[in-house]
Amino acid sequence: MEKQSVGFSIKQPLANHHRLEGEFNGGPIPDPGGGPPNFFYIEDDGEVLGRYEFALAVREILNPKTTIEFGVGYRQYDIENIDPAPDPDIKFQIDTVDSLQLYGALRRYFEGPNWLSERWRWFVELGLFYVPGVKVDSSLVFLTTNQPISADGSSYEFVTLTLGAAYALTDCSLLEFGVSWEEPLRPLKVDLTTSVNFGPTTITIPMEASMRPVGAILFASLTWFPFSRPDSR
Repeated sequence: MEKQSVGFSIKQPLANHHRLEGEFNGGPIPDPGGGPPNFFYIEDDGEVLGRYEFALAVREILNPKTTIEFGVGYRQYDIENIDPAPDPDIKFQIDTVDSLQLYGALRRYFEGPNWLSERWRWFVELGLFYVPGVKVDSSLVFLTTNQPISADGSSYEFVTLTLGAAYALTDCSLLEFGVSWEEPLRPLKVDLTTSVNFGPTTITIPMEASMRPVGAILFASLTWFPFSRPDSR
């Protein structure tokens, strides 16, 4: 790893395990029977299943054991087992979440164990991710009406701590595997308010959500340093 060499990385998550922790404020929700409007506050969480993810990055070698990386990624998740409405006649179902992510990461390499070849290294990485916005697809089931909802969520940030191993495929390419724990610095906020036709009238059902995706990702990445010298390992 030669100082000031610049490489290009492609990262592909292999598996993920996340929870989506949410706080939901609803109301006022009109009562079709003419009673007083309903308000509710619910805390609920569900499982996050990765549908599609990838990332591209540029990495620079600061010294033989330290690199800095800047990249962009895209993710699409399926959300399961989250339904924050307490009324049996009202169901909010969060279906999918799409997001674009910009990030920077500082990585430190360490010598590999003696029983492996000299091409192996361990590494630890600290990353900061910025999500400029999120698209949330959900649906509202109100009595016999099923109303799809597509909403844009707020920006938010999260930090990652990664442990992994790197293998030098050639003198200028690295194959790496790692596990990243992701922790949001602030929640994602999204307005899921929608209107449904109920008989001759249209009823607006307000819903404000604050959500925190927390969990881990297992990934593989390939980095190529096109301008590294042959002795750059």
